[in-house]
Amino acid sequence: MLNKIFYSFPRFCTIFPKRNFAIDYLQDVEIITRDYYGSLRNILKSFSNHKINLSDIETLKLNRTTKGQKIVVKLTFEKIDDYKFNELLFDLQQRYDEVVIDNDSQIPVVPWYPRNDEDLKTIGLIMEVKEENNQDHPQFKDLVYRKRREEIAKISQQHLIGEPIPYISYNQQEEETWKKIYTILRERVEKVMSQRYLKNLEKIENALGFKYKIPQLRDIDAYLKAETGFRIKATHGILSQREFLNALGHRVFCCTQYIRHHSTPEYTPEPDIVHELVGHVPLFADKEVADLSQEIGILSCGAEQKDLSRLGTLYWFTLEFGACKENGQIKGYGAGIASSIGECDNFPKANYEKFDPFIHADRPYPIQTVQPTFMYTESFEEAMQELIIFGKSLQKPFGLYYDFIEKELKATKRIKTHLLNP
Repeated sequence: MLNKIFYSFPRFCTIFPKRNFAIDYLQDVEIITRDYYGSLRNILKSFSNHKINLSDIETLKLNRTTKGQKIVVKLTFEKIDDYKFNELLFDLQQRYDEVVIDNDSQIPVVPWYPRNDEDLKTIGLIMEVKEENNQDHPQFKDLVYRKRREEIAKISQQHLIGEPIPYISYNQQEEETWKKIYTILRERVEKVMSQRYLKNLEKIENALGFKYKIPQLRDIDAYLKAETGFRIKATHGILSQREFLNALGHRVFCCTQYIRHHSTPEYTPEPDIVHELVGHVPLFADKEVADLSQEIGILSCGAEQKDLSRLGTLYWFTLEFGACKENGQIKGYGAGIASSIGECDNFPKANYEKFDPFIHADRPYPIQTVQPTFMYTESFEEAMQELIIFGKSLQKPFGLYYDFIEKELKATKRIKTHLLNP
């Protein structure tokens, strides 16, 4: 029955197909020159004189000979018209030993990623994920529940980023399930979660009435936009790791709208609206945690599969099950803790390790049982710095930054993309 959900939306795949792209707003030039005091400064002065913006600079020393030391300086800059480019080229050729213009055959090819809101419309259209959920759970065996789950999934699937999120008319049983699990979780999180999480949860409770009804994603979306600029994309189930993380790079959280099975409100084998709203949303309303989430997302864009898997593991040990020091005590901040009765009860009894992305990126973890060990940092700032340092170690041939004005991820170097799953 899950396959029916996964492959029942071909219309959107036709309207919004993923298409490869090449970064065509940048140009490259390599300069070989003597290594002397001020050599790089003089090169940069040439670009300044021609009023050309640089986006990336690389330097490399060549083998030293009896004739002295030479260096290669590779510069990537914003594309300019032919006349201005020829002026720059002539100027550089008069000043330096060798000037090489990179051709298209030298442009690295990386996995496709969404650059802007138009590309984000392709997110979640076809889900090709291998689920490790407990198929014996009533959430999968109850046909009445499955039918209702599919109804909500179809509504969620039609949502496109930038458009109003569809309202869901939740039935009485669903509302009662929410109230029951929320009441229990609200008591548990007070004991184990960080003050950062609890303060944000209280603010959202007061603003949107979490205690009394299932919140609508449209209201959550408006709230997060005002707080941190994060946005919500309604989705119909579990996405691929690449799609989910790539969306975070745009400060977009892909969120389900269905709720867990009423017979077991204390546990769900797949993410549901309780996990998303009680677990993730309070911290997406916190700027530092929102920045941490986006940093992992940006690192995932264009990453090869091995690095993507490692980033997914780091996401698990931070945003899903992360912990930090608070007044000398270790407190949780991960969504997987806050949204699970079992994890709340398990957290004080578990083991703790100091977070090190270079070690923990390759650490296996359980999905269907409580976590034996939680990774912690002294502060959120430390977690962010650790991730930035780790990100520089990834074998990505380009950098990315997010333009908040144009809502677009922009590359610092020329690249082309390839589709892993066209």
